[in-house]
Amino acid sequence: ALGATAIGPLCAYVGNLRDDPPPDFLVLPPGDFDLEPGQSKIIRYGPLPMLLLRTPPPEEILKIFLATCTHFDCIVGYKPEENIILCECHEGRFDLQGKVLSGPPPAPLPQLKQRKLDDERLVIALEEKNLDKALEQNT
Repeated sequence: ALGATAIGPLCAYVGNLRDDPPPDFLVLPPGDFDLEPGQSKIIRYGPLPMLLLRTPPPEEILKIFLATCTHFDCIVGYKPEENIILCECHEGRFDLQGKVLSGPPPAPLPQLKQRKLDDERLVIALEEKNLDKALEQNT
């Protein structure tokens, strides 16, 4: 049982050691980011997993985080009953700003930059300068 418990996080960690760089930006159609308040989902940003989260009322803001824990690169998820982002590998807890609440993570979750591309699409990027590049290429 102990071996089986260690295999899951180890596979997640090794799976995140990728050489492929992420794209400069990603354009999302509405179906990929239209979430109800308090809902979340994981999507890919090239080789990286991202956590899309629509905060619960009254805020109801779309937040996009790199979905790998800053402790050991395990995949994090949103826990609506506790209103936190949780890494189940070592019980790392983050608030909805990505800040560490408890556990071993040494740093907050990186939040991706986002901007509406037009009336329907959303562009996201790790760096602000790449949002401008996306706007230039998609107008």
